[in-house]
Amino acid sequence: MNHPLNILVVEDEYITQKTITVLLTEMGYNVVGTAMNAQEAIEVLSENKVEFALLDITIQGEKDGIWLANYIQEKYSIPHVFLTAYSDDVTVKNAIATNPYGYLIKPFQKAELFTAIEIAMLNYNKQNVTIPKESAYIYIKHNEVFEKVAIENIIYAESQKNYLLIGTPEKEYRYRSTITEFMDKLPANFIKTHKGFIVNKTKIDGYNISFITIGSKKIPISKTYKDFVISELNSSQS
Repeated sequence: MNHPLNILVVEDEYITQKTITVLLTEMGYNVVGTAMNAQEAIEVLSENKVEFALLDITIQGEKDGIWLANYIQEKYSIPHVFLTAYSDDVTVKNAIATNPYGYLIKPFQKAELFTAIEIAMLNYNKQNVTIPKESAYIYIKHNEVFEKVAIENIIYAESQKNYLLIGTPEKEYRYRSTITEFMDKLPANFIKTHKGFIVNKTKIDGYNISFITIGSKKIPISKTYKDFVISELNSSQS
């Protein structure tokens, strides 16, 4: 259910397009489609679950990368980073108006591409502060690659000072956030059992007044949260 970020590459220079695709694949990302122009990009978007777009500003056809960025924002609300050989004031101003999550001047190195994606996804997570439904997702960095993690797939979150350990059936993630900030993003089926723990009520296997069990994991229930937790769990069973 969790998977590396699905990326669309829109670039009308064939060699550059292939180079970017190879770099992204080496990083561990999924390149779900490439395009030379806006129409090809629209086809990729309609046929695939694209989660991130790298957009060259000056592409083939009447509709440029800035037009495409506005289209993506309106239809899909996914983050995008611009690729361009131009850094003049007018180009930058028009690009900024689309609210991009980054801007890369060609030619660029692998490290610069890596950093641009990382900053873009961190900003995307910060700006999308609420997760309105259980079928929503969050993007979490794992082994240097951002992965799409379904909220309903999260079992628990454990505070580790400046970051959280987030448990899913597949693996455990480290996510930079406070437990309070993360709790504010979650739907109602997540509850705090302790100042340092959040659990997904739908994943609980058993409980007593001291702890919750989810598989082999024991999650403590503190005195502060005990009455609330027991009440929540009893109401879930009724």
